[in-house]
Amino acid sequence: MIWEKVKQIEERKNELENEIKALTEQLKSLPTGHLEGKVIKGKKYYYLRYWEDGKLKSKYVGKEVDDLLEKFKIASEIKIKLDKLKRENEKLGRVLEKIVKIIEEEKLN
Repeated sequence: MIWEKVKQIEERKNELENEIKALTEQLKSLPTGHLEGKVIKGKKYYYLRYWEDGKLKSKYVGKEVDDLLEKFKIASEIKIKLDKLKRENEKLGRVLEKIVKIIEEEKLN
């Protein structure tokens, strides 16, 4: 019974690692940084602001930013989900480490 639980924990940990890897890859395809709007001579222009090589860079993205805003929303949701999955993965890792430690102590006794 105990080993079934350990196996379930290990399987869940593997699932989490695969999901973390997939979400990380998905996140790489989405924009980083933030949008900044500037009004110049009464017209609004949007720029993507991001860090690259220790410098803050700006890239003009046009006037229509609905698609980009949607991508930022998706990226934000993925980051939140990734954080949650990583915490759960770390927690399961600590549980497995404790189980290994207990087993090793029993072998010594």
